[in-house]
Amino acid sequence: MEKQINKLGNSRVEVLVKVDEKTWKAAQKKAFEKAASNVSIDGFRKGKAPEHLVKSRINQAEVLEQAVNEVLPKAFREILDEGEVKPVAQPKVDVTKISDTDLEIKFMIVTEPEVELGKYKGLKVEKPEVEVTEEDLKKALEAVTKENATLVVKEGVAKKGDTVVMDFKGTVDGNEFEGGSAENYELELGSNSFIPGFEDQLVGAKAGAHVDVKVKFPENYTPELKGKDAVFACDVHEVKEKKIPALNDELVAELNLPEVKTVSQFEEYKRKELLAEKERQANNDFMVALINKILETSKVNVPDELLDEQVESRKQDIVNRMSQSGLTLEQYLSLVGQSEEQFTEQVKADATREVTNYFLINKIAEVEDLKVTPEELEFEMSKLAEQYNMTIDDVKKALEKQMGAFADNLKMKKVEDFLKENN
Repeated sequence: MEKQINKLGNSRVEVLVKVDEKTWKAAQKKAFEKAASNVSIDGFRKGKAPEHLVKSRINQAEVLEQAVNEVLPKAFREILDEGEVKPVAQPKVDVTKISDTDLEIKFMIVTEPEVELGKYKGLKVEKPEVEVTEEDLKKALEAVTKENATLVVKEGVAKKGDTVVMDFKGTVDGNEFEGGSAENYELELGSNSFIPGFEDQLVGAKAGAHVDVKVKFPENYTPELKGKDAVFACDVHEVKEKKIPALNDELVAELNLPEVKTVSQFEEYKRKELLAEKERQANNDFMVALINKILETSKVNVPDELLDEQVESRKQDIVNRMSQSGLTLEQYLSLVGQSEEQFTEQVKADATREVTNYFLINKIAEVEDLKVTPEELEFEMSKLAEQYNMTIDDVKKALEKQMGAFADNLKMKKVEDFLKENN
């Protein structure tokens, strides 16, 4: 196949491919034979009729379309194999010439963003000192006891922090709606799990009480319910309160931490854990500030096509994760208090920042020749093997499809270390 590469600027490349006649003829033959195998003509076995009779029963435009689809992957693969063009988004494809003997295809390809690298060494960015205060430790220890609390049935009225066990049935204009009913549902009052105003109306309820909870669905709820008034008939079966255990050696033993048996040992363990977390956060904040500083004198032209693809991918990922939690996108947006437009803008801002940072760091790696050697890759995989008690061959097999991303992450870490050493 003959190829002509035209660089259009702004990370866009046009590749014109002229498919050789032999390849094109073979693709047409294959497409015709596939279509012919499904043609039935009286007097002949299916797929065995003479070609001139079969042609009259076949849509030639469909055969050509199938033949083009046969050629496209091979043509694009050849472009990739030559290595001169590195796409970062799905290409746009146009057939510019087609006949029985000729096929010409135009690929519009978005490539890596053009990066104008500014100053990235010798920058002054403050990295704050971190410490774990007694108040930090106290809050962390209280959180552990709360996490290990048990629920016990109580007499008297429900208050915030208590859990009510209830049946409820929701109606709008007297009609039940999908997802508005449940039995023996456990709801922690004050958890903000339900729509605004719902939980507050159950404060003060006792076991055996019937409460009609009246609420209005938010405007960013599902289209069928948004902005509508609803009544939830709630029958409370039980009220439970949290019984928070004391922090003692018995509770510490139940946590099953290696070499941590006493309260004093647990406090030291928790102090080190908090310090490590604060150091990670401080390092992350330092890197964000440093990258932002580098971007002040740098320029990364992220193509719209790449950004649009990233935004759609991230939105779909969030939708899938919400679906696994039993939530629709509309319900999720209601919980976080966002409209769909605000949600999309937030996803776009996050994607823009991450894509920009990625290509900026990649450019520094290129300029400074920071590469991950086969020996370094092998060493990191051996560390994983030891950590997860696996053989290195098992690690390689597990990472087989993600090996490129694994090596890429190691390169990013190498650039981060370089930047920290030089700023």
